[in-house]
Amino acid sequence: MRTIVIIGGGTATFTLLKGLRGFPTNNIVIVSTADDGGSTGTLRKELGVMPMGDIRQCLIGLSYTVPVLQDLFMYRFDRGSLKGHNVGNILLAALQKVTGSPEGAIAESARLLNVRGEVLFVSRQPTTLSATLKDGTRISSEHELDEPITKKRAAIETLALTKADANPRALDAIARADAIILGPGDLYTSTFPNLLVPGIAPSIRTSKAKKILITNIMTKLGQTDGFKASDFVREANRYLGGKDEALLLDTVIVNTKKPDAAVLARYKKERADFVEPDIQAIKGMGVQVIASGILSNHVHKKAKGDALKRSLVRHDAEKTAEIIWNLIR
Repeated sequence: MRTIVIIGGGTATFTLLKGLRGFPTNNIVIVSTADDGGSTGTLRKELGVMPMGDIRQCLIGLSYTVPVLQDLFMYRFDRGSLKGHNVGNILLAALQKVTGSPEGAIAESARLLNVRGEVLFVSRQPTTLSATLKDGTRISSEHELDEPITKKRAAIETLALTKADANPRALDAIARADAIILGPGDLYTSTFPNLLVPGIAPSIRTSKAKKILITNIMTKLGQTDGFKASDFVREANRYLGGKDEALLLDTVIVNTKKPDAAVLARYKKERADFVEPDIQAIKGMGVQVIASGILSNHVHKKAKGDALKRSLVRHDAEKTAEIIWNLIR
């Protein structure tokens, strides 16, 4: 059985996991500890628990329990004093208190959800993500970086993370991986914070695993404005510690199918655009490119009570997973 390590979390990783379930793979997700927005951020601040939102989504993505239990962990209140809170986040917060550790909370939730695979925090401490923009402005939280207050902001120059020690289990997973996947998902708030934890990027660089990047379908305001697919590649290489354009990635998976006009118009209102698949530019970097129409036909709707912005379009889980499987089998 092949072991796949996904560096990320959130909705995009949840979608990918649904596709990978159809193949004989051992799936391990490494998740950031910097999330401080929405229900997760509130529970983190008020209860002093680790940020469990991405953990929850990944556990459900790896779950083989009855649908009603999965739905329970996904349910979000849309009214009253619990408006915006997710039941799974609350349960994981409570389990951290009951078991005495985040690892205990994850283990018990995995047992309840009949999870096959692993979901790991990248570090054993909560962290705070910050960024310096190209105009010198400093952003001091993951949530502020993820959802800009204004519709115009300078590009991100550098990211920084408060001190944290790499989770030994995460390092072990990377060491035994057959494939390491970066993305899809928000580069600067979901993927790259993991690479800032000391020891994680060097472990990926020295790993013999196939290193795969999945570029996003749409740009994101305040993070990847104006990005083409090749820009995702350059930034991933930079945060992995690559130098002088020597790419550390083996393969880049790029979507070539545009959403329909109505969906693009909705994104345009949020100042987001289709990520141009500049295939030749990536090939010029010396990396393998797999370009395919892997856009899901389903347009997703946000759950009631959810205060955060969510993607309308996502990758086709089955098609993307099949590409990955063909690369490693």
